[in-house]
Amino acid sequence: MTALCLCGGIAASAQAVKRVYVDPFGNKPGAEKLHDALIEELRKSHQVVVAQSPGEADVVISGTGETWIRGYYTLNPRVRSITEAHPIYGGYLSVELKARGGETLWSYLVTPRRFGPEDIGRNLCGQIVHKLLEVVK
Repeated sequence: MTALCLCGGIAASAQAVKRVYVDPFGNKPGAEKLHDALIEELRKSHQVVVAQSPGEADVVISGTGETWIRGYYTLNPRVRSITEAHPIYGGYLSVELKARGGETLWSYLVTPRRFGPEDIGRNLCGQIVHKLLEVVK
């Protein structure tokens, strides 16, 4: 589940990260919400600053992600209507941390830690930000 390769000079450049830019994640279902959730989680961390453009950033985070509804659940077995059931979400998020020259410094892939009706974006992006901040400390 983890793809982490920081060697020599690459580790030093990843640890010098103060400003990051997050590229759009494409047009798959849920990708825009994952992009926004990742930016929100990065801002809440207060350890890095989210730049408005790639030129202002030390590194660029790019990737792809998708979310979908895996099914529905309800506490009442007699309920057959989807409108009264809670959705169970699934998805994935894969990101790469790239230097200004386009060299990949770090990459990571996450899937939901648990399935349920909670915010899938926060679930996936929280995992990414946690691992990213460990690398840039």
